[in-house]
Amino acid sequence: MTDLCSHWLVGGSGLAHSGLHNAVGSGLYTATTLDDPFTRLGHSQLTPFFVLRQAQRLAIGANHGLWEWRRDEARYVQLHDETLTEVLGLAAVPGDPGLVIACSYGIATAYRDELGAARWTFHSDSPVPDERFANALYIDPAHPDQWLVGTEAGVFIYLATDHQWQTSDLNCTPVRALCSARGRLWAGTDDRGILHSEDGLHWTQAGGPVEGAVYALHDTGTSLLAATQYGIVTGDGDGSWTQTGPRLSTTSITSTPRTPGTWAAGASPGGLWHTRDAGEHWQQAGHFKHVRVVLAPEEI
Repeated sequence: MTDLCSHWLVGGSGLAHSGLHNAVGSGLYTATTLDDPFTRLGHSQLTPFFVLRQAQRLAIGANHGLWEWRRDEARYVQLHDETLTEVLGLAAVPGDPGLVIACSYGIATAYRDELGAARWTFHSDSPVPDERFANALYIDPAHPDQWLVGTEAGVFIYLATDHQWQTSDLNCTPVRALCSARGRLWAGTDDRGILHSEDGLHWTQAGGPVEGAVYALHDTGTSLLAATQYGIVTGDGDGSWTQTGPRLSTTSITSTPRTPGTWAAGASPGGLWHTRDAGEHWQQAGHFKHVRVVLAPEEI
């Protein structure tokens, strides 16, 4: 059985090995190293937008719903119902199925009905469509009842215990990336670059300007990385951001602590790229045309 914790995971679509640029299907692919061939996990042709890796499963937000791949069953199990379609973000919460999702209709949680099916309840009640449209979701482990939500209208906080919403001062711009690093919260926007916050309510510009929209953020431990509309930028959040890698629409970025300086990024279109020297040199990996998700092996 494939140990999904120790493998690279890539969500995207491949290219034909004949050399012709004919897509061979979307799905979730795995490989032991970036030099090894990638193989599709199962037979589903879903297009992953977000993958949450947990001890016993992968939770996969996709273009047609929410799925899980359980290690003990080695198959995909549907978690969405008729109200849940495209899923853009995920976070873990207590319970079963133990997930909160972000999608164009807002954020939602689920319970199991008498047949064991997941039934979803939406918590976004704003009459403004841009405030409901959730692109990104992050739950700080230090504050598990405060759910940070990046929407088409900025950052909002959902207080899960009180079932109430708070509005931040990061507004009037789409937010597509959220993370926590270096004791702060970080947000990537479409037209204001990257910002950071101590509490999620008050935001400050992080470093210099960034060209284009920011789609993903990642902390390597020594550098902050951002996947943007025009490639990858790196910095420390205080000074200027430095461009690195191919100038492609980059949707995902990650690194592995096993080999410091090894970063991997997904582009759509453009495929999978990686560097082993912290951005000095880049090369392609795998036979991919579009990549939306890249997860590095975890330390075990």
